[in-house]
Amino acid sequence: MKTTRNVLFALLLLGSVTGVASASTSVAAGIHIGPSGHTSVDLGFFYDNLAPYGNWVQRPSYGWVWTPAAVATSWHPYEYGHWVWTDQGWVWISDEPYGWATYHYGRWYDDPDIGWAWVPGDEWGPSWVSWQAGADYVGWAPLPPGVSVSVGFGGGYGGYAYGIAPASYVFVPERDFLSPRIASYAVPYARVNTFWGQTRNFTNYRFSGGRVFNQGIPVDQVQRFAGRRVPQYQVADLGGTDFKRFRGGAHIQGNRLAIFRPQVQKAARVAPPIQRPAARRAVVSAAQFKAAHPQRVALAQRQQTLARQERQQIRQQRAETRGGAPALNTRNTRNKALQQRQAQNLRQQEKLQQRQTRVDQKQARVDNQRVRVNQAQQRQAQSFRQQQKVQQRQARIDQRQARVDRQRVQIDRAQQRQAQAARQQQKAAAQQQRQARAERQQFQAGRQQQRPPERAQQRQAMQQQRAAQRQGGGGGGRGQGGHGPAQGGNGGHHGHNRPPGQ
Repeated sequence: MKTTRNVLFALLLLGSVTGVASASTSVAAGIHIGPSGHTSVDLGFFYDNLAPYGNWVQRPSYGWVWTPAAVATSWHPYEYGHWVWTDQGWVWISDEPYGWATYHYGRWYDDPDIGWAWVPGDEWGPSWVSWQAGADYVGWAPLPPGVSVSVGFGGGYGGYAYGIAPASYVFVPERDFLSPRIASYAVPYARVNTFWGQTRNFTNYRFSGGRVFNQGIPVDQVQRFAGRRVPQYQVADLGGTDFKRFRGGAHIQGNRLAIFRPQVQKAARVAPPIQRPAARRAVVSAAQFKAAHPQRVALAQRQQTLARQERQQIRQQRAETRGGAPALNTRNTRNKALQQRQAQNLRQQEKLQQRQTRVDQKQARVDNQRVRVNQAQQRQAQSFRQQQKVQQRQARIDQRQARVDRQRVQIDRAQQRQAQAARQQQKAAAQQQRQARAERQQFQAGRQQQRPPERAQQRQAMQQQRAAQRQGGGGGGRGQGGHGPAQGGNGGHHGHNRPPGQ
């Protein structure tokens, strides 16, 4: 019996330990913690968590890609946020809620049908960009899918590193490179071509100990044109349940940069977005996306056309350089034609940028109007709720007053009934008194009727005697007046003792 109890206790203990282990393995939906304490996810975590912020579109070249929905027409990746220097190089800290994924995993490319699109990946990096600097400007652009960054590019001036066109770069003045709001200092894309030929590529990635290092622009160079020392932060893991508390999934505290960077399970089989309940609502086709964002797609297509024209011009220049020394006139003619095309392209870009600026301004005004309308509606709703509360409070007051009035009416009626009852009681008491007096009178009358006749005779004799005394006192002297009463008294006395009937 004791052995059985021990076995049951051991089984219960084992079950409780297993339950604790399983509970610690899955902290949140899709996030798992391994034995070493590192968080891990699969691609489905990207599908589900990015769905509220954009759309999933299936493309023939890269499969399922994601593109943000609520952004400006001229939006670029790696524009809304800032750079920090860490023990793993330059890390991009995004101001966008989806930045923890789209700027540290996978790659971006400019799709001809939907514009900027993100291809999910399974390797975390401080950022995945191509660096370009020169002419007092610093710029960066997303690295396209499939590009290897195992060695630095080190391209010459004005070259197209990794096939990325100038319009894909975000440039800022050197003095504003460390600004916490990069987008406020971004150079208009139409101006990039004016100094692009004076810039060179600084892309430099390094891999060591299973970590990625983004060297990019040398930090010493940044400190020279910034005029101050650049602080260095230590990259650390941010807890799996805390990444949504901080915008972009990163948090700086002291000299520590805590950032959400879970390991992505490469061998895991994951259902595509169309088969996932949380991501299915964000799945659209390329045609549906173009219909919903026509201006954004049109801008992307125009920029791609200009980029192709610029690349053709550069290839022609290189071919002419390699082909020896053609006729001077032909070269000059081609150079003039090329310059004219470049000037025309620049004017087109400037017009496009101006048009886009006007569109953005109109959109900003529309957004501001919507915000004001929403605020007015909220104020109206709040006022309506307050009016309802006042009406409800007044209705309760009226109800209480009605109850008080009804109680007063009931009290008045009760008092009236009490007064009426008192009057009736008084009337009854008066009637009873009258009846009592009538009864006494009847009783006295009855007693008088029952008295013997001699009593009446005696009273009559006494009345006669008194009358005689009064008469005698008036006609005789003082002595006679004295005997008269005596005789009358005696006569009365003897008459009193006389038997009745004599």
